[in-house]
Amino acid sequence: MKRLSLSMIFFLTAAMVGAAVSVVIPGDANTVSARGRYAGGFSERALRGSFASSGRAGGFFSRSIGVTTFDGRGGVERFVSINTESEGGGRKLIYLVSTGTYSVGPDGVGTIQFNNVFESGSTSTVNYDFVIRESARIGKSGAVQANVITGIQREPGVTASPVEENWTRREGL
Repeated sequence: MKRLSLSMIFFLTAAMVGAAVSVVIPGDANTVSARGRYAGGFSERALRGSFASSGRAGGFFSRSIGVTTFDGRGGVERFVSINTESEGGGRKLIYLVSTGTYSVGPDGVGTIQFNNVFESGSTSTVNYDFVIRESARIGKSGAVQANVITGIQREPGVTASPVEENWTRREGL
């Protein structure tokens, strides 16, 4: 029996995955091609409105909750409360507000830059890479609306690392 080389196995695996992913259901506007491109296309307009956020850093070393508002044009504001370990034991809360900018590619992958101001008066700038995990088409125009977003902060967090964040659309706001 002839043995397959590692490169041949890689090629065959890639071909099978590509074939499986590129199967398109007729009339389904939410399909993804083998190249990972969203058939309908995303833009900054997909992120508009109020989102609840929850995050964690260093596994479960610290947790955060907050509200983030995207303006649909690349501007963003947020309030975050971080619950983390305190020196000498116990827990402490850290509060911050942020303003910033974001961009979204047609595949639903994007970046956010937050300029943070802590209640102590100190400041920092952090950057997130994110992906729109869930979306829907809305209105007569069929515009794409993001409903769930997952991101990770590029820089180390103030309490632990890595910093992971999830944003979920707040209905009725």
